[in-house]
Amino acid sequence: MDPQALGRIERLNYVLGAILMLICAGLSGTHFTLGVLTGVVLTCLNFSLVRLLVAKILAAGGANQGRAAILFVPKMSGLILAAALAVFLLPISPIGLGIGFSVFLVSIVVESIRFMTGAALLG
Repeated sequence: MDPQALGRIERLNYVLGAILMLICAGLSGTHFTLGVLTGVVLTCLNFSLVRLLVAKILAAGGANQGRAAILFVPKMSGLILAAALAVFLLPISPIGLGIGFSVFLVSIVVESIRFMTGAALLG
């Protein structure tokens, strides 16, 4: 996957996350909406970091790519810790958190379809 595709997925994460938040704000309770918001924020931050790390890996030469790739371990650990702390410390719905976090899956599916069909979406 090229860096441009990662940028499109990242932008789509933000757009779909905003749409999901508007829908939840109008149709669901506070705890669920806060869970979705937390999930959307975590997934958007996560994918922004993924895009930056992939750019760093691609820019690194041969042997240095492994050193750059190892940065995924603390990124993932931080993501897991942030999600766990959110569930235990914030008044949010864990199901809402999961739904909000799954926005990136939809973004990846949309980009995959765009790639297979050659269509242009969001840039």
